[in-house]
Amino acid sequence: MSGNRKLVAHIKAPPVYLVSVVQLASTILLAAIFLLSDKISAYSALSGGLICAIPNMYFVRKAFQYAGARAAALIVQSFFKGQLWKMFLTAVLFVLVFMKVKPLNEFVLFATFVLVHLIGVITAAKITGIKAQ
Repeated sequence: MSGNRKLVAHIKAPPVYLVSVVQLASTILLAAIFLLSDKISAYSALSGGLICAIPNMYFVRKAFQYAGARAAALIVQSFFKGQLWKMFLTAVLFVLVFMKVKPLNEFVLFATFVLVHLIGVITAAKITGIKAQ
């Protein structure tokens, strides 16, 4: 029996929550950099970064709530639901910003959104050990 226990692999889950931390830190840093330019660009950058980071935090929380082979169906379901909610939240946040935040630097908003998203993708790849080819 003790020999069989050695065959059981204990794979540690990657710390995916770090993606959210890095995205939030990047958002704050980018907003601070834009603050050197002007206030409108700064809060536009903050808005764009948060529109990316907040839905992603929800996705990470939802998608990684289950683990193990026995929970495979729940894992797939939670990833699917998490991604749907992430897209919905992103759309709602964009609508709210465009309705409520005036004046707005749209270029900075979208540029920061894309940059924070790319930073999240790169961070996730580094955490999981995926290499671009």
